[in-house]
Amino acid sequence: MLRTAPLGPADLGEDLEKKLLRPRGGAGLLAPIARFDPTARPVVLVHGIKGHPGELRPLAEHLLLSPRRLQPYAFVYDDLGRWLDRSGDDLARGLAELACHHPRPALALVAHSMGGIVARCALNSMTDPTWLPAPRRKGRGPRLDAACVADFAAIDLLAVDTPWSGFASPRIDLRALWIRERSWVDMVAGSDVLTHLGAPALPAHVAIHHVEADQLAAGARPDRIRTLGDLDDGELERLRRAILGEPAALGDDLRLRNLFAALADAAGFAALAGEVRARARGPAELRAALLRAVPRLAGSHTSVLRNTALFPLVDRLLAARDPAAA
Repeated sequence: MLRTAPLGPADLGEDLEKKLLRPRGGAGLLAPIARFDPTARPVVLVHGIKGHPGELRPLAEHLLLSPRRLQPYAFVYDDLGRWLDRSGDDLARGLAELACHHPRPALALVAHSMGGIVARCALNSMTDPTWLPAPRRKGRGPRLDAACVADFAAIDLLAVDTPWSGFASPRIDLRALWIRERSWVDMVAGSDVLTHLGAPALPAHVAIHHVEADQLAAGARPDRIRTLGDLDDGELERLRRAILGEPAALGDDLRLRNLFAALADAAGFAALAGEVRARARGPAELRAALLRAVPRLAGSHTSVLRNTALFPLVDRLLAARDPAAA
């Protein structure tokens, strides 16, 4: 669903999110921020688990000041109690309605943390509503009615510190608690969602870009989120071999396999693979190549959203496929 009544930039907190979701039974919706201009280019912001749209307020305010005539939207959703593919379908339905207001728009999504998984689920459903096999859909609700990815001239997803690898399997006692927090279940490395996430081949006009948080550069302690910058030398060697076309080198490590699958879907993967073939043979060279493909910004998992170095990355992404410059 697309709500056309705008949300104020200062009114994006969790209380309002819960209020908006309550009459909808938890189903997510898109809401414009500060204004509703159907002639401006849409930029959709998606928060992460145990988060709220207000965490992306600095970016929303930056977009509102842009000379490019941008229309920021917040995706308001239940980030704990709803299956991630269902939230993805909610987002996809909102985007399909948005395309009716912005005819064939060049869409950009900026998604933080688990929001990157939700956004990728949405892109999957927009491309192929059957991407998650029917036996895995039991109890997860209806699929998207039809593919709608062709309704957009271009789609770019910038995922900020998204835990593509997933989390280690929880203890049995925690699994009982997590059944009420379904997003945690889907974020386990071997979940149905994560193991099928990269299955659909996205169309050429859809591109995925990654940014990681660098806790050490910000003086923060490492967190539990495993990113490319956290891999040790042995894991880097296995990743290098996979990049060169030997996926069996990843072995049975589901978290590493998920991380590689996300990297392989990134817009810069072809350039990275060429660089690895040409010269990135040791761990230091591979780390440098990965840094060029996936930038790392100083900050904790959440504070990276307030790092103003994020803003020019978003600006360059928007400039690369600016309809006004076509």
